[in-house]
Amino acid sequence: MALNSPPKPNRCLAVFVRHPEPGKVKTRLAKAYGDPFAAELYGYFVDDLLEALAPGSYHLEIFFTPAEREMEIRRRFGVRFRYIPQEGEGIGDRMGKAFRSCFAKGFATTLLIGSDFPDLTAEVIEQAFQNLENGHDAVVGPACDGGYYLVGFRSATFDPAVFNGMPWGENTVFEKTLNRLYARGYRVHLAPAWHDIDTENDLANLQARHGNTTFSRSRTMAFLRNHPTPQAACRPSP
Repeated sequence: MALNSPPKPNRCLAVFVRHPEPGKVKTRLAKAYGDPFAAELYGYFVDDLLEALAPGSYHLEIFFTPAEREMEIRRRFGVRFRYIPQEGEGIGDRMGKAFRSCFAKGFATTLLIGSDFPDLTAEVIEQAFQNLENGHDAVVGPACDGGYYLVGFRSATFDPAVFNGMPWGENTVFEKTLNRLYARGYRVHLAPAWHDIDTENDLANLQARHGNTTFSRSRTMAFLRNHPTPQAACRPSP
């Protein structure tokens, strides 16, 4: 895939991002390693994700929170991106409003991803867009904790009710979402499963997976090498 191809005007990639403020992000990691460590690490997650995905053939828009920290977020992650404050009560409402925002601008396909997956690749995003353009009604990327890291629709198939009343944070979110989509008769593409980084085990697995990969040269991995953590007792995930 040509990562330097010009953006396609009919595609939008929306990325949910938080201001990397100590005590406000990666709280489970913060319990083990402290608030400053978790906040700085999360900032590098976002750096690596944006660096990998920004050159793709789509428009990239960052939906951020909290709204009052826009200037700090712009300074931290760069002024070249389009920043839009998240709106709504709860994650499902915010996701629905982000999709509406993108489709209101005329995009034919939109993907929404989180920012807890620093090693996510542009190839996964490109394949997801291609499947939407080839007739799939929705695309979902399952996370290994039972949630999902990616969801996308064509403008004609977007239904915000898919997000209503979802038990966010539980390990049934992906399954329930998939069932809702199938109940609508949607043709769904499943993106590859991916690991979010929320716990000590997740962090240890990330380091184990990327001992000698391209991602080993990332800001995230450099930070972890300079700030070694006790390796959690776990087997590296595939």
